[in-house]
Amino acid sequence: MEDNKLTGLNRWLSDFLTPVSAPQWPGEIPHEVDPPIGKLRGSRSDGVYIYRGIPYAQPPVGTRRFAPPVPVHPWEGIKDATQFGPMSYQDGEGNFSEDCLYLNIWSPEVSNTAALPVYVFIHGGGYVLGSGSQPLYEGKHLAQQGIVVVTLNYRLGTLGFLPSAAAYEEHGTTGNWGLLDIVSALEWVKENIRAFGGDPSRVTVGGESAGSYAVSTLIVSPLAKGLFDQAIMQSGSLPNATAVAPENVLSLEQAHGKASRFFDKLGLKDDAKGLAALREEPAYKLLAVSAQSTLQPPQVAGFWPVPDGHVYHADPIETVAKGEINPVRLLAGFNTDEGSLFVPPDATEQQYVSLINSAFGDSAAEVLQRFPVNMEHSAAARMNQLITLGLLRSGLYLYADTLARHREVYIYHFDYVDPDIAATGLGVIHGSELKFIFNNLIDHDNWNDDSIQVAREVQSAWINFIKFGNPNAPSENQLWQKYDSASPQEMHIAEERTMQPVLDRDDVVFINQRLQRQR
Repeated sequence: MEDNKLTGLNRWLSDFLTPVSAPQWPGEIPHEVDPPIGKLRGSRSDGVYIYRGIPYAQPPVGTRRFAPPVPVHPWEGIKDATQFGPMSYQDGEGNFSEDCLYLNIWSPEVSNTAALPVYVFIHGGGYVLGSGSQPLYEGKHLAQQGIVVVTLNYRLGTLGFLPSAAAYEEHGTTGNWGLLDIVSALEWVKENIRAFGGDPSRVTVGGESAGSYAVSTLIVSPLAKGLFDQAIMQSGSLPNATAVAPENVLSLEQAHGKASRFFDKLGLKDDAKGLAALREEPAYKLLAVSAQSTLQPPQVAGFWPVPDGHVYHADPIETVAKGEINPVRLLAGFNTDEGSLFVPPDATEQQYVSLINSAFGDSAAEVLQRFPVNMEHSAAARMNQLITLGLLRSGLYLYADTLARHREVYIYHFDYVDPDIAATGLGVIHGSELKFIFNNLIDHDNWNDDSIQVAREVQSAWINFIKFGNPNAPSENQLWQKYDSASPQEMHIAEERTMQPVLDRDDVVFINQRLQRQR
């Protein structure tokens, strides 16, 4: 039995984290399309056109390293789009390169005048891992339901988020290179997606984990205004409103200080001369400069986005609270056991206390008093609970409360165990909803009728929201009610879907207050 547990978990971790590209489908037939940027040769399979590895910006190398992306030039002739492009440098083994700014498109077999809804999905991975070509995010099954699906790569880690003061002087922005890549991809979609049957005025941006953090930042970014009308946030909100990266969520001044220390490790200064030298260093050398950190997974060390006043405002939490954001429709939520994937099986109370101290700072004592380890709650259970509450759920309702004043908001609580990992006892883990939404990597040998029905309902809800701005089908009873901040409820997704009050709302309010007090 123990071997079965490990097999299921290892399979899931491989699906979720391993930097590999989805394989081509058997029997793909060549197909060409002619968007404004230039002709592409993709392929056709099971009623879907597939275009892989489309460059949306010039390679961010040389003087374009640690700089905003530069739009790709239109090309002559026909560019091959049958293979995924390289992924951003990251740990592991894979097709990695600085030349990584590529996107992928799955579209139904329709004419370029179809005006279908578009779903742009941003991958997770803590801003240090992942790609848009992972098998988990294969867009074919969603496209078969009448949606144009786009996934993309963006710069990760140091290459994606180093907040150089010299770069700020040069470009008026810094530390947000990966976010600027995503904005550039959205601009590419707006200009070219009609050729693939998509409607540039019907774009939904979605993401999970760090991808959800990115979506939350796009909602507050003036640069993204008009590039999307709807958003989906799965297990992640504005980093400033969470405890997922307390060493990384910094003011512009603090970020400059952290970058200066990075330059020091390479014997350089963060000035024009030092930046020029850093741009000439081999990428592997930059990635080898490790940052000292006391953070515990899923807390992430390194460099993360910076409120630089250009990509987003200096105080994004205040910006959200005031409603000075892009007023989009929102679908957002969390999984029951977000934290279990990151908790050591033999977690100790000392490890729990260490996590809370690093995550909550001056408020740690209050948090530990409210959530003690005792006979009823083990250290592992408390770590799972507080990671879920404070790292991957907090901040969600700040967005819901604000956006509900402008547009429709729908909140969910995903509470169904993936049958493929049920034997691990980890519950409804971080990222487990993705398989249900994309309908990929499902081993039906382990799935009963209830499992298959939940998968159908979850995918249908996402499809309905992308198509209509409402997770309910137009012809069915409006079971999934809109979020109301005066009486907040969320859709409980389990064997049966039911509306319920926000789970553990008093705890949510308590955690959010402590986190916002720290900022």
